[in-house]
Amino acid sequence: MSKISIMLQLNGNWDSYGRFREFQVNGIVVDEDASYSLLISTIAQQLMIDTFEKIIEIKYIVNEHCPPMEIRNDMGVCVYMETKKENKNLGSYPLCIIVRDFNMELSITNENTAAGSSGTLKLLDMPTSPVIEEYESIIITDSTPSFIEVGQVYQDKQTITTAVKHYSIMHKFQFRIKRSSARSYWLICVGENCTWHFKATSINDSVMFKVRNFNSHHTCSLMDNTFIQRKPTAMVVDSMVIPKHSDPKTIYTPKDIQFDMLSEHGMNLTYMQAWREKEKALQFLRGHPVDSYYKLPSYLYTLEKTYPGSIVKLKKTDDDCFLYVFVVMCTSISGWEYCRPVVVVDETSLKSTYMGIMLTASTMDATGTKLPLAYAVVDSENNAS
Repeated sequence: MSKISIMLQLNGNWDSYGRFREFQVNGIVVDEDASYSLLISTIAQQLMIDTFEKIIEIKYIVNEHCPPMEIRNDMGVCVYMETKKENKNLGSYPLCIIVRDFNMELSITNENTAAGSSGTLKLLDMPTSPVIEEYESIIITDSTPSFIEVGQVYQDKQTITTAVKHYSIMHKFQFRIKRSSARSYWLICVGENCTWHFKATSINDSVMFKVRNFNSHHTCSLMDNTFIQRKPTAMVVDSMVIPKHSDPKTIYTPKDIQFDMLSEHGMNLTYMQAWREKEKALQFLRGHPVDSYYKLPSYLYTLEKTYPGSIVKLKKTDDDCFLYVFVVMCTSISGWEYCRPVVVVDETSLKSTYMGIMLTASTMDATGTKLPLAYAVVDSENNAS
């Protein structure tokens, strides 16, 4: 792969004629097919710039009749490299570097407030130079985006952390956190000496995070054990499992979770891992079973006050634990008068955490429709219950 040597002119200033003056000189060597993030990281490393605290602005002069061209993305780097190939001398087409602090101001404009109109969120980047650059970004709220790139703005840190975890699962690699705080999020690959890295910081003092630097290229081996033996990310699994259990009627078994994780994310989960994720999702949506038993007395009290005439009985053990519950609604009591004098009692085993038996009593009215009379939950079918 061919290398290109580039002169860096830094800490200068632009005059009114579009010329860069009073600068210092340095140099770098990069590959011809270098990406924007790789170019930024190479410049930052050579000039010892902390890209968490500073913004690197890159421009170059094509000829004296044109204003300076700025490099902002991979396409800008590609155009520069093609221009540089015409004259590979170190002094040709030097990069003019200006380093400035993060000083962000947020301006929110809503073009239409009527129903159905869409608001535009504008982020104003306030540099120290007289020039004010304005750019627009879409605020990303989805934690499972199809791609990640420099310049993306996420609604908060939680969204961007989940998005990167989902990205790592989709691309089958692991990362580790190099620095994380309320205002910054810096990740590197777990592979030794790998160039993959990701940097994001908050916009001013807001909760929104912007991707500042992202090198998606891995220099570590894809056959490394860190890729083959990667651990499933619980947050990614939860994001897939929880929506499936939102509807109580949905049947979503551990086998289904295993199949979906393999087909959608290329991950092999054991049956026990899938079962644990299902239990976590159910607990997140419905709470812990113990909490449900704690709420039972207040529920029965509300039931009795809301439907006067109902019969509600709760029996506990000597150590104040749940034993039996019996409920007859007032509507069932008043409806019994018009039903056939036949009562059918049935039972079914509960498959919840604490098991038990549910007993039901029902009858049939004059039209042949079943009418539930009463129900009870007991520990087992015995004389005491």
